[in-house]
Amino acid sequence: MNLNIICIEVEKIARSVGEFLKEEQAKLRQSDIELKGTRNFVTHIDMEAEKILVEKLGKLISDATFLTEEGTVSYAEGKYTWIIDPLDGTTNYIHGDTPFTVSIALMKDKEIILGVVYDPIVDEMYSATEKGKATLNGNPIKVSTHNTLTNGYIGFGIPYSLDQRGEKILRNAIEQFRKCSFRIKGSAAAEICYVACGRSDAYFHSGLSPWDVAAGTFILKCAGGKSTDFSGSNDYIFNKELVASNGMIHKEIMKQIIG
Repeated sequence: MNLNIICIEVEKIARSVGEFLKEEQAKLRQSDIELKGTRNFVTHIDMEAEKILVEKLGKLISDATFLTEEGTVSYAEGKYTWIIDPLDGTTNYIHGDTPFTVSIALMKDKEIILGVVYDPIVDEMYSATEKGKATLNGNPIKVSTHNTLTNGYIGFGIPYSLDQRGEKILRNAIEQFRKCSFRIKGSAAAEICYVACGRSDAYFHSGLSPWDVAAGTFILKCAGGKSTDFSGSNDYIFNKELVASNGMIHKEIMKQIIG
């Protein structure tokens, strides 16, 4: 299997779905929007985009299984699994806002080996297939070299429901407002990639799903960054918690914000 060739095809697929999303956003009506839960929206466009991804990716690796957000195909364990989010940033999307992304990861025997994240509005294609080979629109990317919270540029997200620990983390973050800049962009996949390309220094969020983070964190790893869950372990893809950073600022965030 030539991962570089497969990655080129995945990029083409992500771009085609991204163009579909961009065209459909302009036609979106209020009646097209459904609620999966508080602040958790879905549209028929999410479903249709996922079906397109499943169909096209299924042709690349015939025996691969799928782990998807919208559940248009049943999950089954296999040697190869595509982990996909057809529309990461749905709340942004339905309000005519950005960013929103297409996120695609390929997992082999529980290890991510390929990641592609595409933002169709600004035409940014992030991809990676091996350590040290992360790219943005074909150009190599690396994490920032900022090594302290002071004057840091930090992304974060607020989960659909906040438990006591989540509230404590937000209070900890508020205490850092005077020393660094915080931003909420609304697309975990995009925000992790911003860390990968050095645009941001770190990103943290809880209540995430594998399709939110699988591709982005692999791209970040290949760009020289670091990801952990809130306990500092490597179970960040399936454990719903993520701290993604340039590596140098990671320990301070874990101490000052995650607590």
